[in-house]
Amino acid sequence: METDYSREKCCIEKAPAEKAVVACQGVRGAYSQKACDELFALPDIMYFGDFESIFKAVDQGLCEYGVLPLENSTCGKVREVSELMPRYDLRTVRSVRIDIRHDLMALEGATLDGIREVYSHEQALSQCGRYLSLLGVKVTTAPNTAAAARLVAESGRTDIAAIASEDCADIYDLKVLASDIQIKDDNQTRFICIAK
Repeated sequence: METDYSREKCCIEKAPAEKAVVACQGVRGAYSQKACDELFALPDIMYFGDFESIFKAVDQGLCEYGVLPLENSTCGKVREVSELMPRYDLRTVRSVRIDIRHDLMALEGATLDGIREVYSHEQALSQCGRYLSLLGVKVTTAPNTAAAARLVAESGRTDIAAIASEDCADIYDLKVLASDIQIKDDNQTRFICIAK
Protein backbone atom coordinates (compact mmCIF):
# COMPACT_ATOMS: atom_id res chain seq x y z
CA MET A 1 0.00 0.00 0.00
CA GLU A 2 1.48 3.32 -1.06
CA THR A 3 0.92 6.43 1.01
CA ASP A 4 1.33 10.08 0.03
CA TYR A 5 4.31 11.47 1.93
CA SER A 6 4.31 14.88 0.27
CA ARG A 7 3.83 16.52 3.69
CA GLU A 8 6.70 14.55 5.26
CA LYS A 9 9.73 16.82 5.70
CA CYS A 10 12.83 14.80 4.86
CA CYS A 11 16.55 15.08 5.11
CA ILE A 12 17.42 11.39 4.85
CA GLU A 13 21.11 12.13 4.24
CA LYS A 14 21.50 13.10 7.94
CA ALA A 15 21.94 9.70 9.58
CA PRO A 16 21.24 9.37 13.32
CA ALA A 17 24.19 9.10 15.68
CA GLU A 18 25.17 5.66 16.95
CA LYS A 19 24.39 6.71 20.53
CA ALA A 20 21.52 9.07 21.31
CA VAL A 21 18.58 9.79 23.57
CA VAL A 22 15.54 8.55 21.65
CA ALA A 23 11.82 8.97 22.38
CA CYS A 24 9.57 5.95 21.74
CA GLN A 25 5.89 5.41 22.39
CA GLY A 26 4.93 2.61 24.72
CA VAL A 27 6.85 0.47 27.18
CA ARG A 28 9.68 -2.04 26.98
CA GLY A 29 9.02 -4.60 24.25
CA ALA A 30 7.03 -2.28 21.96
CA TYR A 31 7.55 -2.53 18.22
CA SER A 32 8.86 1.04 18.38
CA GLN A 33 11.72 -0.28 20.52
CA LYS A 34 12.51 -2.86 17.82
CA ALA A 35 12.65 -0.07 15.26
CA CYS A 36 14.83 2.03 17.56
CA ASP A 37 17.23 -0.90 18.01
CA GLU A 38 17.50 -1.17 14.22
CA LEU A 39 18.21 2.54 13.79
CA PHE A 40 20.70 3.05 16.65
CA ALA A 41 23.59 1.00 17.98
CA LEU A 42 23.29 2.31 21.57
CA PRO A 43 19.96 4.08 22.07
CA ASP A 44 19.07 5.57 25.44
CA ILE A 45 15.31 5.10 25.13
CA MET A 46 12.76 7.27 26.91
CA TYR A 47 9.23 5.86 26.74
CA PHE A 48 6.18 8.10 26.35
CA GLY A 49 2.49 7.33 26.61
CA ASP A 50 1.34 8.87 23.33
CA PHE A 51 2.62 9.97 19.93
CA GLU A 52 2.32 13.71 20.54
CA SER A 53 4.60 13.42 23.58
CA ILE A 54 7.32 12.12 21.25
CA PHE A 55 6.96 15.12 18.95
CA LYS A 56 7.08 17.46 21.96
CA ALA A 57 10.12 15.71 23.48
CA VAL A 58 12.12 16.17 20.26
CA ASP A 59 10.81 19.67 19.58
CA GLN A 60 11.70 20.85 23.10
CA GLY A 61 15.13 19.18 23.10
CA LEU A 62 14.41 16.57 25.79
CA CYS A 63 15.34 13.86 23.26
CA GLU A 64 17.55 14.13 20.18
CA TYR A 65 15.39 11.78 18.13
CA GLY A 66 11.95 10.22 18.10
CA VAL A 67 10.83 6.93 16.55
CA LEU A 68 7.25 6.70 15.28
CA PRO A 69 5.18 4.22 13.25
CA LEU A 70 4.04 5.87 10.01
CA GLU A 71 2.30 3.15 8.01
CA ASN A 72 1.48 -0.55 8.08
CA SER A 73 1.27 -2.79 5.02
CA THR A 74 -2.04 -4.26 6.23
CA CYS A 75 -3.84 -1.27 7.76
CA GLY A 76 -2.31 1.72 6.01
CA LYS A 77 -1.05 4.93 7.59
CA VAL A 78 -1.09 5.61 11.32
CA ARG A 79 -3.57 8.46 11.25
CA GLU A 80 -2.52 10.20 14.46
CA VAL A 81 1.17 10.35 13.46
CA SER A 82 0.28 11.64 9.98
CA GLU A 83 -1.91 14.36 11.50
CA LEU A 84 0.78 15.45 13.99
CA MET A 85 3.65 15.73 11.48
CA PRO A 86 2.64 19.08 9.91
CA ARG A 87 2.21 20.67 13.35
CA TYR A 88 5.91 20.41 14.24
CA ASP A 89 8.99 21.74 12.48
CA LEU A 90 10.80 18.40 12.61
CA ARG A 91 12.47 16.32 9.91
CA THR A 92 12.49 12.65 9.03
CA VAL A 93 16.14 11.61 9.18
CA ARG A 94 15.79 7.91 8.54
CA SER A 95 13.18 5.18 8.22
CA VAL A 96 13.09 1.43 8.69
CA ARG A 97 10.59 -1.33 7.96
CA ILE A 98 9.98 -3.87 10.72
CA ASP A 99 8.31 -7.26 10.25
CA ILE A 100 5.28 -7.41 12.52
CA ARG A 101 4.49 -10.88 13.86
CA HIS A 102 1.66 -10.98 16.39
CA ASP A 103 1.23 -13.65 19.05
CA LEU A 104 -1.63 -14.21 21.48
CA MET A 105 -0.24 -14.47 25.02
CA ALA A 106 -1.54 -14.93 28.54
CA LEU A 107 -0.47 -15.88 32.03
CA GLU A 108 0.68 -19.42 32.80
CA GLY A 109 -2.39 -21.57 33.41
CA ALA A 110 -4.49 -19.83 30.77
CA THR A 111 -6.01 -21.87 27.95
CA LEU A 112 -7.19 -20.72 24.54
CA ASP A 113 -10.73 -21.90 25.31
CA GLY A 114 -10.76 -19.92 28.55
CA ILE A 115 -9.87 -16.53 27.04
CA ARG A 116 -12.81 -14.08 27.14
CA GLU A 117 -11.10 -10.76 26.36
CA VAL A 118 -8.06 -9.71 24.31
CA TYR A 119 -6.11 -6.47 24.74
CA SER A 120 -3.86 -4.77 22.20
CA HIS A 121 -3.27 -1.63 20.17
CA GLU A 122 -6.05 -0.84 17.69
CA GLN A 123 -3.76 -1.50 14.70
CA ALA A 124 -2.76 -4.93 16.06
CA LEU A 125 -6.40 -5.79 16.73
CA SER A 126 -7.21 -4.83 13.14
CA GLN A 127 -4.24 -6.79 11.77
CA CYS A 128 -5.51 -9.88 13.64
CA GLY A 129 -9.22 -9.29 13.03
CA ARG A 130 -9.91 -12.57 11.24
CA TYR A 131 -8.34 -14.63 14.03
CA LEU A 132 -10.17 -12.69 16.74
CA SER A 133 -13.55 -13.12 15.04
CA LEU A 134 -13.00 -16.88 14.97
CA LEU A 135 -11.98 -16.81 18.64
CA GLY A 136 -15.20 -14.98 19.51
CA VAL A 137 -13.82 -12.78 22.30
CA LYS A 138 -14.29 -9.20 23.47
CA VAL A 139 -11.51 -6.92 22.20
CA THR A 140 -10.24 -3.94 24.18
CA THR A 141 -7.77 -1.36 22.92
CA ALA A 142 -4.57 -0.58 24.77
CA PRO A 143 -2.04 2.23 24.17
CA ASN A 144 0.27 -0.26 22.43
CA THR A 145 1.00 -3.98 22.18
CA ALA A 146 3.66 -4.04 24.89
CA ALA A 147 1.41 -2.15 27.31
CA ALA A 148 -1.27 -4.77 26.65
CA ALA A 149 1.19 -7.55 27.47
CA ARG A 150 2.23 -5.79 30.68
CA LEU A 151 -1.42 -5.27 31.65
CA VAL A 152 -2.14 -9.00 31.23
CA ALA A 153 1.01 -9.94 33.17
CA GLU A 154 0.06 -7.69 36.08
CA SER A 155 -3.64 -8.66 36.11
CA GLY A 156 -3.35 -12.09 37.74
CA ARG A 157 -6.20 -13.22 35.46
CA THR A 158 -6.15 -16.27 33.18
CA ASP A 159 -9.26 -15.28 31.20
CA ILE A 160 -7.59 -12.38 29.37
CA ALA A 161 -4.83 -12.28 26.77
CA ALA A 162 -2.75 -9.78 24.82
CA ILE A 163 -1.67 -9.54 21.22
CA ALA A 164 1.99 -8.53 21.11
CA SER A 165 5.40 -9.60 19.85
CA GLU A 166 7.12 -12.77 21.01
CA ASP A 167 9.64 -10.51 22.79
CA CYS A 168 6.85 -9.33 25.09
CA ALA A 169 6.10 -12.91 26.13
CA ASP A 170 9.71 -13.21 27.31
CA ILE A 171 9.85 -9.77 28.93
CA TYR A 172 6.56 -10.10 30.82
CA ASP A 173 6.76 -13.86 31.51
CA LEU A 174 3.69 -14.77 29.47
CA LYS A 175 2.81 -17.98 27.66
CA VAL A 176 2.19 -17.86 23.90
CA LEU A 177 -1.20 -19.44 23.16
CA ALA A 178 -1.12 -18.85 19.38
CA SER A 179 1.63 -17.59 17.05
CA ASP A 180 1.57 -15.51 13.87
CA ILE A 181 -2.12 -14.62 14.09
CA GLN A 182 -1.92 -11.55 11.81
CA ILE A 183 -4.01 -11.56 8.63
CA LYS A 184 -0.99 -11.21 6.29
CA ASP A 185 2.33 -13.03 6.58
CA ASP A 186 4.15 -10.06 5.01
CA ASN A 187 2.86 -7.64 7.66
CA GLN A 188 5.33 -4.74 8.01
CA THR A 189 5.33 -1.33 9.62
CA ARG A 190 7.43 1.57 8.41
CA PHE A 191 8.89 3.54 11.31
CA ILE A 192 10.42 6.98 10.90
CA CYS A 193 13.10 8.65 12.97
CA ILE A 194 12.45 12.37 13.52
CA ALA A 195 14.82 15.12 14.63
CA LYS A 196 15.07 18.92 14.67
